[in-house]
Amino acid sequence: MINRQMEKSYKKGELILKEGTSGSAAYMINSGKVEVFRTIEGKKIVIASLGENQFFGEMSMIDDRPRSASIVAITDVEVTVIEPERFNELFYSNPEGLRAFLKDIFERLRNIDQTVIDMIVGKTASSYFGREVVLSGITPVAKKALGNTAMEIKKFPFKIGRKTENFYNDLFSHNDLYLRDTRPYNVSRNHLSIQYYQEKFHIRDRGSMLGTIVNETRIGGPVKRHEIELLRNRENIVILGSYEAPFQFKISVP
Repeated sequence: MINRQMEKSYKKGELILKEGTSGSAAYMINSGKVEVFRTIEGKKIVIASLGENQFFGEMSMIDDRPRSASIVAITDVEVTVIEPERFNELFYSNPEGLRAFLKDIFERLRNIDQTVIDMIVGKTASSYFGREVVLSGITPVAKKALGNTAMEIKKFPFKIGRKTENFYNDLFSHNDLYLRDTRPYNVSRNHLSIQYYQEKFHIRDRGSMLGTIVNETRIGGPVKRHEIELLRNRENIVILGSYEAPFQFKISVP
């Protein structure tokens, strides 16, 4: 675990980091949520919302450049501050403690091309709170994966992928919901994410081998299209892999 001796608290609405300022520390969120945003031509552009066990501020620690975005607390927040010197100590003395940090970095690198495209066309990510998006299983396998109950999704993006044999040590696997699958696999290590921006919900295939079927439309895999909007006020049918795959879910969107 990362040593939490350098903890700080921030109140809801408090600015934690300001774009363009200097600083070299990274932050791990122990509790609460923050919003990442940039100011472009006087307009606030929300990039993402981050929650427990996620990191921010790491790029300035790596490249020693000014902060590329501002961070504001959208709830009361508790964070652990990781200075470069402490990062170096962890790297050599406790590399296991850096696993979550590195996983977060790899996931952001995976999505960076799409993020740039979203910014260009104005599809910026928005924070989301207060509505119920519910994930439930259709098949016995899907129901079992959710503990035979429906799951309310409160964090976006919400990532789903295959549970590898040693997934905790797998730096290239980063998911909120892990699915057990056997060969020949239907579910890829990093399969899909449920996204929210511009007040719309989307399924984004994360480069899976077989793709994802959403309301009978395939995205990802052999298909060039990688994203589809979820329909509002109804249940969306989502299948990971082939049409015959046992990983079949319903996503209810308000």
